[in-house]
Amino acid sequence: MRDDRSQEGKKNDSGSLINDGIRFPEMRVIDPEGGMLGVITKAEALAKAREWGLDLVCVSPMAKPVVCKIMDYGKHLYKMKKKAKRAKKNQVIVEIKELKIRPNTDSHDVATKIRHAKKFLAEGNKVKFTVFFRGREVMFSANAVLNLKKIAEELGGKDELQIELDPIVKNRRMIMMLTPKN
Repeated sequence: MRDDRSQEGKKNDSGSLINDGIRFPEMRVIDPEGGMLGVITKAEALAKAREWGLDLVCVSPMAKPVVCKIMDYGKHLYKMKKKAKRAKKNQVIVEIKELKIRPNTDSHDVATKIRHAKKFLAEGNKVKFTVFFRGREVMFSANAVLNLKKIAEELGGKDELQIELDPIVKNRRMIMMLTPKN
């Protein structure tokens, strides 16, 4: 436990209670090597931590009695940040790519949208097709459903992709969501 620590006596950024910030009178204490020191008072635990030149960190505040460990808090924070960074690096981010068409979009333009959708699905992204209706075009929503079903079939059908959201009409839009099958 060093005197230059700004966290002393407070709850820090990661939510851990350390040193004088621990408000429990008795606690189960673990020494730096992982051995059990038993259930002792807060004063005794702080004295042991000072003996080793380390911090007293509350690792399980919900347990009865609370569990505290004597450790180098700075080193602990460093390890936790590295672990979080590694986890963030390994996570897969799935984006939703939106392709917009109209009920009377030309077949060549639809083919271009299908090419883009194939590329997006190959990258592992979700594709959202949106059909916008203007004025009285809403009356032809059945044609838009057929166009969207045709698009799904041209993209590979049920073999290569999954229709996450069947074509539905909301306000003046029809939406269909496709995901790659993995």
